[in-house]
Amino acid sequence: MERMLPVRLEDLRSLIEENRDLVVRIGNNYEISRPLALKLWQYLVSKVVEVGGSIRESVKVDYASPEMVIVSVSCSVIVGESEIVLCEVGEAHRSEGKTDTMARTAYTRAMKRLLERLVGEDFINQMIKRMFPDTREVPASDKQKQLIKNLVQEGKLTREMVQEVLGEGFSLNQALKENTLTYSQAKALIERALGRRPSNGQAN
Repeated sequence: MERMLPVRLEDLRSLIEENRDLVVRIGNNYEISRPLALKLWQYLVSKVVEVGGSIRESVKVDYASPEMVIVSVSCSVIVGESEIVLCEVGEAHRSEGKTDTMARTAYTRAMKRLLERLVGEDFINQMIKRMFPDTREVPASDKQKQLIKNLVQEGKLTREMVQEVLGEGFSLNQALKENTLTYSQAKALIERALGRRPSNGQAN
């Protein structure tokens, strides 16, 4: 996938560095803002168009309540005879202190994951950790943990997804029981479960 897209990781990293004022703190974590996500997306679109390709984006609100918003962002990329169709999901909670901007935050998180999947590397996370090395991981929230339990029961969160996030040999049940699951890990698990079809059985 990375070879198909005519983009340079160095350019994307430089774009983040040049716009570090558009990296914001939400709770205890640093994340890209919507304006920066759009700048990265516009760069990607321009590079695809330069080589005669096309790229389309669609946004859908999958769930909305006073406590949480879930947004999915889909895209179709065509370059030559190759085509990529991807969908990623982002979620935002009222408890994060962004009551009036939950939909925007959820969209930005979905777009961030979509960009990283398109490029084939978690370059955004890498840059944020490089720019803000003192950032500490915080535990998953009670709402995240409850949602994860529900997704497991519904068969939407699979062993494969857990291994992708936690690594081989790690147990989700143990992480939940011992409270070692981090906020970012929980977010990644939720996004995978909501953005992909279940396969390979339930997680354990």
